[in-house]
Amino acid sequence: MDVVVERLTAGGYAFAYPEYVRQVPTEDDLVAMRRAEQVIGPSPLALRACLEIVGAVNLCGDGGAVLPHVAYHADPYEEWVLYPDPLVLPPGAHLWRDWESWGGGFEQGCACTDPEEEDRCRFHLEGFLFAFAPDEAHKANVSGGEQNILLPSNAADPELIGARHRTGVTLIEYLRISLAWGGFPGYDEAHAFIAVPGMIEELRRDLLMF
Repeated sequence: MDVVVERLTAGGYAFAYPEYVRQVPTEDDLVAMRRAEQVIGPSPLALRACLEIVGAVNLCGDGGAVLPHVAYHADPYEEWVLYPDPLVLPPGAHLWRDWESWGGGFEQGCACTDPEEEDRCRFHLEGFLFAFAPDEAHKANVSGGEQNILLPSNAADPELIGARHRTGVTLIEYLRISLAWGGFPGYDEAHAFIAVPGMIEELRRDLLMF
């Protein structure tokens, strides 16, 4: 992703959050990941690779003339027919923060351990939906939702829940599509009458697909 970030910068792309565009995993991220797994349970291999190896990415921003469909601080061009879905990957510490806001004092004990308690808690009943990234609309600064991953999970490649028009897509599949479109996978679903900007070809040029 470093190559994509460099090419966007050279092309005059205005990142919405310059300080969060690219963050390599830190020791704090790794500690947060281990702490989260001790409480929540196992994380899918693909998710761990994202959080512990790849690190955080945030390509939200304003594309101007080079990427006219991509907008965060202005009305996006033809946004009603296309959300470019700039790639966003969270830092490892985000998993623990998201769990704290959702799970609260779960570490202090759970009612499910009480033999007299008939109702299971929401975690043991439904699992924990980790807010992996904003959804396509939210990435365009429009009211939207989230792309989630259900935890705990022993799956190697988990489903990315909440990706618009991609029901059942897995995390690795989504990342492959993202790289194939230079970090803007929404173009994969663009109508035939929408001209894909030439910048997309530049962004994905010579990228190593996996």
